[in-house]
Amino acid sequence: MSDQELRRTLMELRRELAKVGDVDADMEEMLSGIRADIDVVMDRAAAHTLAERLTERLSDAVERFEATHPRLATAMGAVIDQLANIGV
Repeated sequence: MSDQELRRTLMELRRELAKVGDVDADMEEMLSGIRADIDVVMDRAAAHTLAERLTERLSDAVERFEATHPRLATAMGAVIDQLANIGV
């Protein structure tokens, strides 16, 4: 499942949760926890997408700067490697 698909599914769940009427305190606590978890997962999905975009941009930049700015290209390569190590 792509990040976009996950976000779309989570947004649909959030809409459905908003439709839930009055519930007892225990149920409201559980639903509140679910809403908070949805927010965390959506933030991570967004962060993952941004990290992927950064990796692509850095890869392009490394190619351009290798000859003229080798230290900059090396630093960019190190960030790419670190992002790869965390699964981006």
